[in-house]
Amino acid sequence: MKAKGFTLIELLAVIIILGVLLTITITAVDVLVKNSKSSLSENQKERVEEAAEMFYINEGMNINSTCVNVQFLTQNGYIEGKDVIDPKTKESLGGSVKIEKDLNQYIYEYQEDTCPSLSFKDDSWETIAANVRAGFGEMYEVGDTKEVTLSGTEFEGKTFTLRVANTSTPAECKNANFSQTACGFVVEFEDIITTRGMNSNSNVGGYPASAMYTYLKDNIFKALPEELQKVIIDTKVISGHGSTAGENNFESTDKLYLLAPHEIWENGTSNTVDGDLAWDKTRQLDYYAKKEVTTDSGKYTPVIKNYNNIATTWWLRSAHSSNNFTFFYVYSSGGWYYYPANFAHGVSPAFRLG
Repeated sequence: MKAKGFTLIELLAVIIILGVLLTITITAVDVLVKNSKSSLSENQKERVEEAAEMFYINEGMNINSTCVNVQFLTQNGYIEGKDVIDPKTKESLGGSVKIEKDLNQYIYEYQEDTCPSLSFKDDSWETIAANVRAGFGEMYEVGDTKEVTLSGTEFEGKTFTLRVANTSTPAECKNANFSQTACGFVVEFEDIITTRGMNSNSNVGGYPASAMYTYLKDNIFKALPEELQKVIIDTKVISGHGSTAGENNFESTDKLYLLAPHEIWENGTSNTVDGDLAWDKTRQLDYYAKKEVTTDSGKYTPVIKNYNNIATTWWLRSAHSSNNFTFFYVYSSGGWYYYPANFAHGVSPAFRLG
């Protein structure tokens, strides 16, 4: 008997059935793969959240809400780079971890977006200092401002503007004989808050022996809001000396301090700041570097500060090395020179947070 073959219709039916089975199989495998990838990704997110918790505990932070970028956690060794590779894109996992206090515990939640920019204007002093300690200081913008009201009979509740003058800490800041006054998170008064003499007609003993030094410590610091006083850190301050024989540069540890010439100007092509023997013991603040301030004529307009809305001269902390009675000061036009210590010029101190 002759064998009977499949009809065309039967072959088509078989092909259709196989096609349906193949589609079902591919879909099931795809779902398994996606679920596997999704599970791995969730595991990675858990690792990132655990790294954020470790970071928060290690830094001893105590604020109700903050945020840390995954990139920051990786760069600072809280999590290995291989642990944050996105299984779908094969690229480094971005995003951040939001940290919030809920009753007596902290919640760590991964989010795909990076941390929002921090607000110097709106954040409390406690929050700013905590962020600086946590390594977030550079997320504040250099030049950003914040209002502060001083107390006491001298200032009578007057409000002044503070600005972020520096956020970076370059390698030179780690040198043993280097002033910390332009390292880390530095805040300065944008304008002049009062005027007075630096000292009697003498620079002997330098800035630490001056009447101005005592005035900053005993008057201006105590006029700051208490919550700000609490987060201002001690700063190693190196200042240049005058011409008195046998003197070396002076070192002090201060809460508030006046700026030094090099913290404002970089040397220009045709003009240098002679007479400051501590020039190489500090660096230009980020704010003035950003403004490209040099000692060349016309390159120091951003240095101008006002008192009662009028451009006014203001003191710097370095004694001039050519004599025993002058300190550096800033012209009302933004240039520099030196002047007898007993003349009244503006006072515009700086400090560091952390």
